[in-house]
Amino acid sequence: MDLVLRVVGAVLSGFLFSQSAEFTQQYLQRLGGARDELRAVVERFDASAATAGLSRGEAVDQLKGGADAFVARQGSDAAETISRYEDVSRRYLDLTGSAPLFRPFVLASDPDGAILSGVAGDYRPALPTTPDGLALTLAGLGGGWALGAGAAVGVRRRRRRRGITAANARG
Repeated sequence: MDLVLRVVGAVLSGFLFSQSAEFTQQYLQRLGGARDELRAVVERFDASAATAGLSRGEAVDQLKGGADAFVARQGSDAAETISRYEDVSRRYLDLTGSAPLFRPFVLASDPDGAILSGVAGDYRPALPTTPDGLALTLAGLGGGWALGAGAAVGVRRRRRRRGITAANARG
């Protein structure tokens, strides 16, 4: 039983860790694409604001304060787009600023839900062929083996307690 738990833990953990590098790479690519597109929208907005002699914040406030509901809604939309661009840019810089081996952990600490669900929907498992992917696979195998060993110890203790309790009930 000990060996089974260790092997199952190692295989499952190894598989998950082995896929984390490729999944993170696909997430980073989508994040970068979203960042590029949002930047283009924000730059057009900033250029329009500058042409009118306004800063970004002044332009957003002017739109939001418009008497026309449609114009006010455009102000709210612009503010949301700018905020989204800043969030996506921050996440992109956090990921690209970290070592590839640690990117899966950076992603796990602050994921973008919309982009993450898009990647998850399109993702297909792949063999890890990069050094980072192989290192994460080995880390997952080792961690899974250790978790399996811990589970096996727990099972053994529980069996011993049950055996002692059954023996006490008979005696």
